[in-house]
Amino acid sequence: MAILTEYSIWLSLLCILIGVLFSFLLYYKNKDIDFGKRNLKILMALRGLSIALIAFLLLAPLTKMTLKKSEKPILLFALDQSESIISGADSLYYKNEFPKQYKSLITQFGDKYDVILYSIGDNSRKVDENSFEFSDKSTQISDLFEEMNTIYSNRNVGAVVLASDGIINKGSNPIYSLKQSKFPVYTIGMGNPDIQTDLFIAGITHNAQTFKGNIFPVEIKVAANKLKGKTAQLSIFQGNNEVFSTNIAIANNQFFTTIKTNFEAKSKGMLKYRVVLSQLDGEITYKNNTSPFYIEVVDEREKIAIIYNAPHPDIAAIKSALELSDKYQLDVMSIDEFKGSLNSYSLVILHQLPSLQNSAQNLMNEIQKTKASVLYILGPKSNLSIFNTLKSGVSIVKNKDLTNESLPSFNNNFISFTFSEEAKQLLPKLPPLITQFGDYNVSVGANVFFYQKIGGVATNYPLIVFNDQLGLKSGVITGSGIWQWKLYDHLYTDNCDVFNEIINKIALYLSAKGDKSLFRVNSKNLYNENDQINFNAELYNESYELINNSDVNMVIQSSSGKKYPYQFSKNNNSYQLNIGELPPDDYTWIASTQFGSKTYNKSGAFSVRQMMVENQNLKANYQLLNTISVQTKGKFYNVKEMSKLENDLKSNENIKSIATYHKNYNMLLNSIIYFLVIVLLLGCEWFIRKWNGGY
Repeated sequence: MAILTEYSIWLSLLCILIGVLFSFLLYYKNKDIDFGKRNLKILMALRGLSIALIAFLLLAPLTKMTLKKSEKPILLFALDQSESIISGADSLYYKNEFPKQYKSLITQFGDKYDVILYSIGDNSRKVDENSFEFSDKSTQISDLFEEMNTIYSNRNVGAVVLASDGIINKGSNPIYSLKQSKFPVYTIGMGNPDIQTDLFIAGITHNAQTFKGNIFPVEIKVAANKLKGKTAQLSIFQGNNEVFSTNIAIANNQFFTTIKTNFEAKSKGMLKYRVVLSQLDGEITYKNNTSPFYIEVVDEREKIAIIYNAPHPDIAAIKSALELSDKYQLDVMSIDEFKGSLNSYSLVILHQLPSLQNSAQNLMNEIQKTKASVLYILGPKSNLSIFNTLKSGVSIVKNKDLTNESLPSFNNNFISFTFSEEAKQLLPKLPPLITQFGDYNVSVGANVFFYQKIGGVATNYPLIVFNDQLGLKSGVITGSGIWQWKLYDHLYTDNCDVFNEIINKIALYLSAKGDKSLFRVNSKNLYNENDQINFNAELYNESYELINNSDVNMVIQSSSGKKYPYQFSKNNNSYQLNIGELPPDDYTWIASTQFGSKTYNKSGAFSVRQMMVENQNLKANYQLLNTISVQTKGKFYNVKEMSKLENDLKSNENIKSIATYHKNYNMLLNSIIYFLVIVLLLGCEWFIRKWNGGY
């Protein structure tokens, strides 16, 4: 500890001199009481020291304390809790013996290490030492490393111990997430890396939606290991009716084939099909011999026109996302090819129109005439002066001929449609759009979907915004370059599901026929069994103002008749309901509320499909685990070598406690000890004076 002051330390001698003079005048010059020479010296010393200490406070002294803190090394243990771990022939070992061995390994590091346990599967999460459920329906490892790099980047992490079979079927390749890793990853290989006797459905390819009356194709990928010479039967059922069947001759020990067939969409709604492979002797499991798939059949195709000022990658990206749905019929044309009529279109997407080169006045007049919904995509060629007159919900006043790089930031108060958690998590990784530098003014009734985040600073400028004015819907993407979102989505997730979700949700919202009812409930038609099931509800008064004064109740019923009652929670002026996960089944729901003397009801249906990805491939991927360890300077171990892992971790000289020093500054005036010392000095002086008859 040290004492500092902004004044010269020599002034402390003046404080001592003040104390000496004060005590000298009080005792040496005062001869009224004879305390005796010994007591007189003690009294003068006590008074002089206390006055000097008080005077020293006038120099505003600070105390500087250097504190040493020792931080034990952190060991992060992550265990794969997915179904594939217990789907093989050694399932009994992982259910009974492995938990004991794993817990024993963890307990060996309790004293000198801080042990933090994680579970991976559908997501990464902290768990306790008794968590061995092995029930997750998918496996992703990349988000574990991303969380480690974010949360523990400035901590004393000695190592990460990852126990997994290396089979990933969700998220991005974890190798991409290792570039920022600053600590070694030791991997434990679970499962069986050998090819095992099995017949399984390797994948099903089909459209998510189709139009009523259409013939839609379905492709079933079938694989077989070590079953050469045998014959399997593949059947497809709709409900209890078999609608397709064929025999498959397995020609070799590593067999793969694709079965193609077509079905007619005869009725509207969510159609459920079930693919079944016959069970052959010697298979390691029969769980992967069955897999369901769903087709949503709609009875009305929406026509969408994409009209552009000039060719741009945004157009191809948006077109590819919308073409995934059979619900839309797309017409893509330049402004020069526009024929002058929009009567048949539910949505018009304008890319950088009106532009600096073409005011597109005829097109703007036709939009006003047909009252078609519009999605404006702005860019450097957009004519903002004309755009600001279109009542799109946002206007932009350019200050200079400059642009910004704007990242998307989700508006948590957005209620127009649901947006998945997977998509929200990917948003921070997407590249920026090029937006105009200027002042953005958003209409009172507009609803912002994404805000702009510029230079790491969140703003209230809209990146994607919607406006609904007297039933006329419009949307604005205030920047160009959205095609890059598709590339980055594929980079991080090996698919384009998030990009496709954004584009299709925008198109669905804008092209949907306006719901004029006072009570509205929105939800998805299809969920995976590990999805969180969400509903949004809105209640309007006669003036079409959002209100949430009343309670909204919902009853969900399974196909077997089991009922689940719920009540919506209030969020701003709307309602939300998260019921968590439900088992695979077909469900119907009825939502009701009462406002004034009127009762409002809404009904609908949704399906929860069984996830089978964990059973499609049961061959452990030790090569991936070994690559993770090599790239992070860790080491790979077989599950039977956990005792060797323990010794290697304990003998690693880089995994050790670290000492950190922190400097703490405080005003000496605030010190209780300093105050008590002064009181003690004055108290002792008072006691001696009283003892000798003084006052």
